[in-house]
Amino acid sequence: MKLITGILLLLFATTFIIAQESSLIFQEDFETGLGKWDISESDKIQLVDSGDPEHGKVMELTPGGEFVRALIKDSEGMNNYSIEADLLFPKKEHNYFGLIYNFQQSNTRTDFGSIYIKGNGSYIRVNPRRDYNAHRTLYEEYKTPLTGPDAIEIGKWARFKAEVIDSVCHFYVGDMNTPKVTFDALELKSGRIGFKPRVIGGGFWLDNVRVSTISRFSYQGPAQPEGVQYEPEKLITDWQAIGPFCGTLPKLEKDGFQPEKGYAEKNGESLSWKTFNTDKRGCVVSGKLTEFIGGRNVAYFHTTIHSDSVSKARLHISSNEAFAYWLNGEFIGYGRAARYAWYDSWKNPDHKGYVRPIKLKPGKNSLLIRIRGGKYAGGGFFVHVGR
Repeated sequence: MKLITGILLLLFATTFIIAQESSLIFQEDFETGLGKWDISESDKIQLVDSGDPEHGKVMELTPGGEFVRALIKDSEGMNNYSIEADLLFPKKEHNYFGLIYNFQQSNTRTDFGSIYIKGNGSYIRVNPRRDYNAHRTLYEEYKTPLTGPDAIEIGKWARFKAEVIDSVCHFYVGDMNTPKVTFDALELKSGRIGFKPRVIGGGFWLDNVRVSTISRFSYQGPAQPEGVQYEPEKLITDWQAIGPFCGTLPKLEKDGFQPEKGYAEKNGESLSWKTFNTDKRGCVVSGKLTEFIGGRNVAYFHTTIHSDSVSKARLHISSNEAFAYWLNGEFIGYGRAARYAWYDSWKNPDHKGYVRPIKLKPGKNSLLIRIRGGKYAGGGFFVHVGR
């Protein structure tokens, strides 16, 4: 009995400590206007009367292209936080509610993390934007259905919460104890917070937004969704990259990988080879380098494949961008953009990508890949060499 009492007291104390570590830093019920928000399209983001006495005025976000968004003013300084709000889809049509986090904007591009709830489909997708290009097709394994008491019902209010610490986001819907998604494959570690609607289709209503500081995630269990096993050690993860360019560079393709050599862009800028890190899954996220809005959508990636002797191998490439590639200076072929890029394409027949036999020479083998970006919902590839 004493042991049980002690455990209960410990749990209570732990809960109290966690609660004490949280501090409210922003709240919004939309009864006094939109003065706390940076609105990109004033005709697409407005206050409306919900007709519900418990909610009163709410913020309505209506689709109108890529750039419709509402960001919390001065939120770039909000690091390590929890954000939650009430959400409603008023009409049964193609729609989603998109969370924006770690929003970063420079003179040349806009990048941010994003996770969305599909209203008429009742599921979650991870969808970072790089140069505003949707990247959901790199993360299809995170697609999570919302079922049972957490299912989205059109015309009915739901509650969402996200906890963001550095680049990691825990995303909750309905159940506030266990997140539906724990996404930790984003490179962005800070930036502004906000919301966005779908590009086309229907909008959503938002109310009772609260942001609180946190020092740790409230959930400490296994990664969600469960059952996804990454094996980056089975993929090629040692890459160099150069770009982005406005078009192909025949001279570079003829030169092959010459790390000391630079190449001039049309604007006179000289670009050189640099180390390019894959994400935790082993994905070469080319969208971090290529542009979608800006137009410089060509980049080159190089790696070295080691072989003890002359040997035959199979090259597996899963890419949602069109590519061309060279092995030891010899042009081998082209690959078309697939709908999804998969981390397990080399072993999962349901996710099979581009496969080609190759011949390796003893020692170092040079693999050069040219990616042509600019495709909507593109942005990356995985490479595996099977002996």
